[in-house]
Amino acid sequence: MSKILIIAAMADVELNFLIKRLEQLKTEKTNLCTFYLGKIAQKDIILCDAKVGLINTAAAITLAIEKYQPDYIINQGCGGGFGKNIHQSDIVVGTECINITSIMTKYKEEGQGYSLDDWDFINYLAGEKDRLVPQKASEELIEKVKKIEPSYTQGKIHYGVIGSGDIWNKECDWMLHLNQKYHILCEDMEGIAVYTIANQYHIPTIDIRVISDNEILKEEYDRNISLKAQEFTMNLLEIF
Repeated sequence: MSKILIIAAMADVELNFLIKRLEQLKTEKTNLCTFYLGKIAQKDIILCDAKVGLINTAAAITLAIEKYQPDYIINQGCGGGFGKNIHQSDIVVGTECINITSIMTKYKEEGQGYSLDDWDFINYLAGEKDRLVPQKASEELIEKVKKIEPSYTQGKIHYGVIGSGDIWNKECDWMLHLNQKYHILCEDMEGIAVYTIANQYHIPTIDIRVISDNEILKEEYDRNISLKAQEFTMNLLEIF
């Protein structure tokens, strides 16, 4: 029987629907996060309220893996849309994830100013040449998502790059730049931590983000849209 870890940053809006559907619910609180254990669709489910941000998520997922040894990991919740074809209530499935707060700037002398156009995303790799290394989702889980794609009728489903970091971008030109240069479809504050650590443990993982806002299109933030990601995840659990 599959054991599936589902992670979110805000239990009150990103896990509440799933928590209510857990059979044989058991709650375990730690200093780092809270776990909700039970069964959904006859699968062993661990729901993790990881709290917001990369540090909290990295700590929570590491603890969860060591404690429960899941077979699969699903990171789900809401995200902010980039680009002009990503709308509120659309879902972005992260085939890749990059850290948009890991940055190298070009050298400039004092008085030469600064420019975001000269900032490059990069991974700092001990003993290797520093470069941008996207973290990839599980091909197995991408195929499972594609099987249930027709069940989602509240928006479009997009597959592509999620940008992740401790940042909330609201500058439209910068978001369009990231969309065009790095093909980023949306951003979140947890995905890169989940992908990096899950991949180090060789556990299949995927990030599913329903778009809660798109500043470029003036679609304002609605945190309650997170429910749609949970409903989509429920449908996904049925086919494991």
